[in-house]
Amino acid sequence: MKAIVLAAGFGTRLYPLTKDNPKALIEVGGKTLLDHLIDKLDSLDMIREIIIVTNRRFYGRLNQWTSQRTFKKSIVLRPNNISDPEERNGSVRDLFLGLQDKTNHADDFLVFCSDNYFDYPLSHFLLPCLAHPRSPFVAVYDLKDKSLASNYGVAQIDEHGKIMDFKEKPSKPDSSLISLGIYYLPREFKLRVFEYLRIDQLNPDRIGDFIGWLTQKETVYGHEFDGRWFDIGDKESLEEARRVLSVPAAGAKDEGGSQK
Repeated sequence: MKAIVLAAGFGTRLYPLTKDNPKALIEVGGKTLLDHLIDKLDSLDMIREIIIVTNRRFYGRLNQWTSQRTFKKSIVLRPNNISDPEERNGSVRDLFLGLQDKTNHADDFLVFCSDNYFDYPLSHFLLPCLAHPRSPFVAVYDLKDKSLASNYGVAQIDEHGKIMDFKEKPSKPDSSLISLGIYYLPREFKLRVFEYLRIDQLNPDRIGDFIGWLTQKETVYGHEFDGRWFDIGDKESLEEARRVLSVPAAGAKDEGGSQK
């Protein structure tokens, strides 16, 4: 299995903090978001390689970060050709770039958006994925309030965990379950990404649109995370994450699992 970390966004809502620094290298809880994530991945035996998709502007900064770290896993930086936020490659195109493999390994993929902090153990997410290895999975989180869900991808899930409906940023959400930007994609689903981009020629900007499209064609499952989670999208969410994470959660372990 390979892990793909999507870190090619420009984080314009966090300027000037992210003018010359990717959101993935913002510090919360004493470490960068990327360090939090890679530490989790580094402990998983089934992960063979970690691919970080970045843009041309931040490639040098992430290359410097990589050179200063020692991990057990191989880390590969894969830049797109974008250096200006106005050009916009689109996260689905970035995903497709991350899925490319010149070595012909038959790998499944864990995919992460790089601006999340979570303390839920990834091993818990992998259990159902490995039990249904030919089905995609989406990590979801219950906000407990539908009115808060309109800024995210929103999932409706049946009693078996199957996603019955998925909409990206609906104005009137039907559920309080939102996507965390964490996905499991079996190896054959590279062709579905190709179909979405090249054959149907659909919107490349948001992965949630691809997931919504995919649920209409395949059985896709949701797996609910609990514990502490933050989407670092703007200055307010960053300040809240830093405030909460400055105080260790009661009974928290390195792999997480504590409640907000």
